[in-house]
Amino acid sequence: MKDSTLQKSKNILTLIAVNLAIAFICLEALSLAFYFINQKQFFYTRTKAKEKVVEDIERIGIRLDESIVERLHPFFGYVLKQGAFTNEKLKLKVNKHGFFSQYEYPFIKTNKKQFIIGVFGGSVANNFAVDEYKNQRFSKKLQSYPEFADREIVLLNFGNGGYKQPQQLLILNYFLALGQELDLVINIDGFNEVALSNLNNKAQLEIGMPSVQHLQPLTSLASNVSPEAMTSIVNINETKKQLKAGIDKLQNCQLALCHAVTSLRVKQLVNNYQQAVVKYDAQVKQSNPDSANSSIVYIPKAESVLQEAAAFDKMASIWYESSIGMNQILSSRNIKYFHFIQPNQYYPTKRVFTAKEKEIAISKDSPYIAGVNKGYPVLLSKVNDLQKAQVNVFSAVNILDNTKDTVYKDACCHYNSVGEEVLANYISSSIIKVVRKSK
Repeated sequence: MKDSTLQKSKNILTLIAVNLAIAFICLEALSLAFYFINQKQFFYTRTKAKEKVVEDIERIGIRLDESIVERLHPFFGYVLKQGAFTNEKLKLKVNKHGFFSQYEYPFIKTNKKQFIIGVFGGSVANNFAVDEYKNQRFSKKLQSYPEFADREIVLLNFGNGGYKQPQQLLILNYFLALGQELDLVINIDGFNEVALSNLNNKAQLEIGMPSVQHLQPLTSLASNVSPEAMTSIVNINETKKQLKAGIDKLQNCQLALCHAVTSLRVKQLVNNYQQAVVKYDAQVKQSNPDSANSSIVYIPKAESVLQEAAAFDKMASIWYESSIGMNQILSSRNIKYFHFIQPNQYYPTKRVFTAKEKEIAISKDSPYIAGVNKGYPVLLSKVNDLQKAQVNVFSAVNILDNTKDTVYKDACCHYNSVGEEVLANYISSSIIKVVRKSK
């Protein structure tokens, strides 16, 4: 009797074990299919490429290393925190002046063949410089011409996310005063000058001031923040820690099921993070109804929100005068200046967007649409005047139109590797045309 009962128990346990094994195999198979659909590769043969969920996180602007990587700067408005975003392989880091670069500034030439090019502008300019540090697309293209064949191109990045005129003008003057030698200057801008300045105007912040999107979080921390807002900051930081741990686990998962479950967990944490940020913003506004008076940082406010026509005229005027100023000071030192108006997906051209771009690069809720649609035409109307003033200015708004591949990588303004290649080719060929014409 005991043997019969024992055998039944063994049979039940065996049945449970078999069912669990079958369930696990089915879940693993479903997870494998889920991974293949999302990542376009087999899980067990996957490379160490960046996880798709990480790309999604970066696309919506979540930085996992720390809460706020910007720091207020007495001259530039704000810069990146020194040492952030270090890439030891490429010898890239945020230098002591707050710019992502391979070099400290001022950079001093070590041989006569070195040709120093300074790049100014916002995040697109910064990405252009970083792409050069990684791939040398721009320098290789430039060196393919006889005029630069024997030159060692040294590219210095003076761009940062959100920078807009007159920040480029101020930064140029500052580093020239420090003794930075430059042989050529590239300024890539246009988008921030209208998209972010439009947000400044709506927030009743002086249009010529740095971006309200970047200044507001920094100045809020310098104000009297309520206990509720402080709690939200703690929650945001804790969520980021969990996100980072989740992503680390993702990259180390040996089973597709582990990856699938962790991916769902990470996505939930992203939602929690976004909700916490919205809550924090509301609490800051409630605790600081008049931030201009409560903050120890003085940022002049406009007397009123300007009407659209007047606002965009003012944006274009500041942009125009700043470029004129950069050209004049550089020309007086025999330094070539090149100004490029960057392409953007919200400015209508003949480009036909790919299915992927329609999904990731176009957002009907983007706060930048109005600024670009109404501001770009005003900027472009100033191009002839800049050219008459001897400024080497180029409209690059159409350079992506003939590219059938996906070129935009987010819903803001940034380009993928294909887009960076097109931009590097356009800038280098434009420079060569002017150099040859001036001979």
